[in-house]
Amino acid sequence: MADRRTKERKLVALMVNDLEAANLSGSEMTQMEEEAHTLPDEELDRTLALRLDLPYPLDEEVMARGLVRIPEPERLTQEGLGGFIRAPDTSHEPRETRRLVSTARGSFE
Repeated sequence: MADRRTKERKLVALMVNDLEAANLSGSEMTQMEEEAHTLPDEELDRTLALRLDLPYPLDEEVMARGLVRIPEPERLTQEGLGGFIRAPDTSHEPRETRRLVSTARGSFE
């Protein structure tokens, strides 16, 4: 069973993804968190069900399984609402590892 804080965090994660977090100001992020926090329980559940393409009303187990599918920015997960830092998560991008090799002409690759 998902608690209210988890549901709020997952809704904010969906909104951040929709709006491309790199372009959000701190005040916009705070506003999204506040909006999620002020939603009545029923509206929060209905919004999440809609976003996850789940029928409403829904079983708590179904909701919990749907929430697991929502990826969250790592810092949002670790620090919870209010702790979001606008740095993009680049952990999924491969590192560029180039060896500098001296060639016969003295140049490098």
